[in-house]
Amino acid sequence: MMQNPKMLGLLVGLSMVFICASCAPVGPVGGPGEKDSTNVENAPANNGPEARPIPLAIAPAAQPPDRLRERIMMAIDQTRQRQLRMDNGFWTVFHGILGLGPSVTLQDPLTNERVNALDYISQGGRIRGMRFLQTKDGLDVLTAPAPDVPLFVGQGHQDQFVAEMAQWHCPPERKFIVDGKEYTFMDFVRHTQARARVTADQELSWAIIIIAQYLGTDLSWTNSAGEKLKYEDLLRYELNAPVETAACGGTHRLFGLDWVYYQYLHKGGANVGVWKDIADKTTKYQQLARKLQNPDGSFSTDFFRGPGNAPDMQLRMNTTGHILEWLALSLPNQELKAPWVEQAVSALTQMFMDIRSSEMESGTLYHAVHGLLIYYARVYDGRDLGPQEPHVPLPPETRSAKKP
Repeated sequence: MMQNPKMLGLLVGLSMVFICASCAPVGPVGGPGEKDSTNVENAPANNGPEARPIPLAIAPAAQPPDRLRERIMMAIDQTRQRQLRMDNGFWTVFHGILGLGPSVTLQDPLTNERVNALDYISQGGRIRGMRFLQTKDGLDVLTAPAPDVPLFVGQGHQDQFVAEMAQWHCPPERKFIVDGKEYTFMDFVRHTQARARVTADQELSWAIIIIAQYLGTDLSWTNSAGEKLKYEDLLRYELNAPVETAACGGTHRLFGLDWVYYQYLHKGGANVGVWKDIADKTTKYQQLARKLQNPDGSFSTDFFRGPGNAPDMQLRMNTTGHILEWLALSLPNQELKAPWVEQAVSALTQMFMDIRSSEMESGTLYHAVHGLLIYYARVYDGRDLGPQEPHVPLPPETRSAKKP
C-alpha cells in the first residue's frame, strides 16, 4: 500500500458512538493523520490515528446465535448514525460509502441539510482531495499524495474508489459530471482496463475487481502501453505478488482475488489453472488467519506475518476488521458458523463497544463494518439490512441456501 491508514455491537440498551476511519497500507497501521471532523450525534471526531490501549482478554464466552446477531446489528445501526459531512476528505467519504453502501448521505455543515453522497459526487460536488481526471481512455481518480492532495485525504491506491463503488454494483450508466462534461461510470472502467499492466509494478488488487465486474473474466485486449493482455495475466500477476507486504497486510489482494473467483464460478467456470491456484491460496491464508488468532478471538495485529496481540485499539480493529471482511466473503457457509469465526465476530463487536466515544480511522471503521454486513447477510438474512445489504459474489453453495 502506498499510504498508511486514514482513515462498531453490543447488547441492546448500550449506546455506541463511532468515528470515520480509513484503510491501511503496507506494514503496521499508524503514522500521522489528517484531522478531519465529522458529526456523530454532534460529537467531534477525526480521521487521524488515535492509539487507545485496551485490556487483552481471553476468548469471549460463546454467544447464542440471537445474541451475536443483536451485537452485529447494534454495531451496524450505530454506524448508520455517524454522519459524514461535505467537508470530510474524499478518503473518508468513499470509505463511508464502501462501509454502508450508496444510500449514505453527506451533511452540509452550514445548513445541516443532507444529500446522497454518491449523487453529490457524481453530480460534480466538491470534496476535499477528490479529483477526477479526463484521460484519452476515459476517467481516472487522482491518487495521493499529489500537489494539494496529501495522504489520508485523497484516494490512496490505484483504482480504489472505482473498485469500492463496483462492490456495491454502481450502475455502468451512472452519469458523472467532470469539469462540466458528462461521463458515465464506464469511463472509469475503460481507463482502468487500458492502464492495467503486468510489467510496471502496479497495484492491481482493485483493477481485477473492476474489470471482472463490468467486462468479464474471459477477455483479451491491448492496453495503453501497447501490451497485449488476457484477464488471467492480471490474476497471475496478483497471485505471484506478495501478500504479507501488500495493502492492509494483504487482505485487499486476497479479497480481490476471491471476489473475481466467485464471479467466475457463478458463470460456470471450471476450478482449474489460475482459478485453482486462487482457491489454494485462499485456503492457505484462511488456515493461517485461524492459526494466528488471539485468545480473545481477534486476529493477529501483525496480519499474516506472524503472531500479534498488541493493545493498540486502532491496530486491533484494523487488522481484525480487514481479515474478517475477507473471511466473510471467502469462507464456506458452514465455516462461518464455526466457533473460531463467531469468536472473531464477537471480538470485533466488542471493539466497537470499546470505541463508542473515541476517535477511529475511516478505513479501519468502515472496512470492519463492511465485514459485519457481509457476515450478517450470509449467516442470517441480508434483507434485514435494507439498503445496506451488501452485493457480493458469494460462493456458489450460497445459491441453494438463499432464502426465498
